[in-house]
Amino acid sequence: MVLASSFLIFTFFASYLFYSMIYGNVAHLSTASLIFLGVSGLFFIKQLRIEWRCVKCQLKQPVKLSQPKNLNILLALVGGAFITFILNHQLGLNNVLASSLTGLGGAYFMKNYAAAIYCGSFVSMACNVIFSNPLSFILASLITGGLFILSAQLFKGYGGKLGFMAFCGTFIASLLFRSPFRTLEPLSPDLYLPLFLIIIFAGMVTYLLRDLFLLDAVTASALAGLTIAILHPQTNHIIVVAAFCATFTGMVSKERARTYTELFFLTVLTAILFIAVASLFDGSGGKLGATAFLATVSGRAMLDMLLWIKHTYIKQKRSVDV
Repeated sequence: MVLASSFLIFTFFASYLFYSMIYGNVAHLSTASLIFLGVSGLFFIKQLRIEWRCVKCQLKQPVKLSQPKNLNILLALVGGAFITFILNHQLGLNNVLASSLTGLGGAYFMKNYAAAIYCGSFVSMACNVIFSNPLSFILASLITGGLFILSAQLFKGYGGKLGFMAFCGTFIASLLFRSPFRTLEPLSPDLYLPLFLIIIFAGMVTYLLRDLFLLDAVTASALAGLTIAILHPQTNHIIVVAAFCATFTGMVSKERARTYTELFFLTVLTAILFIAVASLFDGSGGKLGATAFLATVSGRAMLDMLLWIKHTYIKQKRSVDV
């Protein structure tokens, strides 16, 4: 029951994000772009059906919520959120720098809890308005931590899952404390090409760091995000934010992105979704990870469809011609 409830939470928020991207961009994006977003949503649903089969196999297995390790995970996540909050909102280091430093620190000093610490850091990427009430920050961290523990067996290997859970936590907290997210002006079309290039580059670099240097996913993502933020003259520039988003796509496992070509496809999809969601949910924590999560899940379904077409029709046609 607990596992099924977590799956439903993922499904609800993912569906809501896709709906918001389409409805919120009706007046700004082309018809072709809106159709593509709708198709991406349908492929996401297709992949959900596959993931649900895995969930059903585990439903009869008891979920142990009282394990001491779960408490340590929750404390690590809340600690990561607290440290990032100080770095971001009190020391003014900026979202990307604060989250990256927290992620690297967690990966170096507390490797077993690095993912939880990194996930917590995304909660604190939310703006001060959302956390104007201290209880809102605590609630967002606890909801995210609970979801992190309960969904450990869900959506394994997809990039952006940590950020997606942080988005769920901050969204629920903002709703309960009546601190709605802002909606900004859409991105200028002049930014589309630079955003595509940096997202593809950052995603591929993150994946490369893991593949060639055998870095863990948290270290690779945080290191790539930190480096790009330091090298860019404006650490809060949209290019830096987009690059950080792409590093979460690069955290995808080898089972979900088997080749660099597949990862390239996922980064392109990430760029499209990033542009669509850029003006929405401003000030939320975890939005970047949520974007990467939608891209990797729906993108995996698209890739599987393309592979099926290739093996079913193209190879068969070649065999007949020969």
